[in-house]
Amino acid sequence: MLRVVQVGYGYWGANISKKLVASKKFEFKALCEILPERAKKARRELPDSVEISDNYENYLDDNEIDAFVIATQTENTFDIGMKAMAAGKHVFMEKPLATTVERSIKLLERAKEKNVILHCDHIMLYNPYYRYIKKMYDAGDLGDLIYFDVEKLNLGPIRKDVNALMDLAVHDVAVIDWISGGMQPKSLSAFGETPFGRQETLTYLTMKYDGFIAHLKSSWVSPLKVRQTVIAGTKKMVIFDDMSNEKVKIYDCGIDVIPAKEYADYAFLNRRGDIYIPNIEFEDSLQNSLEFFENCVQTGQQSLSGPDASLRVMKVLEWAQKSMIS
Repeated sequence: MLRVVQVGYGYWGANISKKLVASKKFEFKALCEILPERAKKARRELPDSVEISDNYENYLDDNEIDAFVIATQTENTFDIGMKAMAAGKHVFMEKPLATTVERSIKLLERAKEKNVILHCDHIMLYNPYYRYIKKMYDAGDLGDLIYFDVEKLNLGPIRKDVNALMDLAVHDVAVIDWISGGMQPKSLSAFGETPFGRQETLTYLTMKYDGFIAHLKSSWVSPLKVRQTVIAGTKKMVIFDDMSNEKVKIYDCGIDVIPAKEYADYAFLNRRGDIYIPNIEFEDSLQNSLEFFENCVQTGQQSLSGPDASLRVMKVLEWAQKSMIS
């Protein structure tokens, strides 16, 4: 069992704690939280075997601890992660990897220097529905990619530490990076508005890759909660709607091209085939992510969402952030 300390017990941190308690792959040694009310809540909700502390540094030199699970606000994760890896601890870190590319590179370098696993919780890479789509693409069933069209909308909560792009679109940038095999955009444009607070509460990000485009709409100010991804290929198209009972629909449709000697004589025919709804067994994505991290530590293999992949995602996000400002 992997012996872990968790840092942070906010909304998502509480979810992580539940998964650590439920998993047979972890020994949950301690929870660190500096806010008294959250610490009290953790004491009420966690088993007595889990120590509650307000200082994570007490565990850095503890030989009984193998790894740190960091679930604090993004601005704090860098320092905690650097100190934990300096102490030889493996690190599971909430997304995004850091607030800047520069910090992401330092985390990557520290992980390699100390020969530890650094796993960023790009949770959609461990989602069974996206995994199904990824297998379809790798098998050639979708054909060549044409576009990604993604909407992630809801009414709040409005975060103070990051904007909607860093909170919501980060998932989709990671998915595109993963499905495409690490492709980086050739160009991008991003726009955002700040009707509330100082962070952009709605953002639009459009990216041009070599052969396909991606458009990501992210908002905390929508009357509807929407979680929909459309992935179009030259052979088939897929809609993943996380708010629907029928999560994944595969459309055997597209445009067939009948070539001719002259372009003016080319024919473009609509092809409408069957709609297929695969039976995909539900799996908990967060549990998958945590246990994938545990397996990486035990086997020494690099994480699917390790520092190299997470750095590529951070480069896109930082580029997008600068695009919104300019």
